[in-house]
Amino acid sequence: LLQLATVYRSCDAVAVMAVDFGSEFMKVAIVKPGVPMEIALNKESRRKTPTLVSLHDGERLFSDPAMTTAVRYPKSAYRFLLHVIGQPFDSAAVRQYIERFPNSKVEVDDVRGTVR
Repeated sequence: LLQLATVYRSCDAVAVMAVDFGSEFMKVAIVKPGVPMEIALNKESRRKTPTLVSLHDGERLFSDPAMTTAVRYPKSAYRFLLHVIGQPFDSAAVRQYIERFPNSKVEVDDVRGTVR
C-alpha cells in the first residue's frame, strides 16, 4: 500500500477507463483530469460497439464483422449473451433466450451445468 501511494504521488495525472457492457451495445468512457468525460471511438469511428459474437468456419468474430456474418449465417451468431452468461441451463432466462433466438445453438456444460 505504501508503494502504491508513492507511485500515485509521482504521477501528475491519472486517467480512468470505464466499460459499459450492455446486452446490445458496449461503450468505453475515458476520464482524464481537466478534460470532460469522452466516449472512446471503435475502429469504425463509432461510440457504440455491438455486443455480438459469431463463430463461423473456425473463425471467431466480434462486433460489426460478426453482424455481417450473422446476416448470412444466423445460426452462427450469438447476441444478448449477457442474459445467459453464468446462468444454470434450466433457468427461466435460458429458456426465454432459446425461445427468442431459436437459431442459436445453446448447449449445456455437463461439468458446471451452465450454458456452453
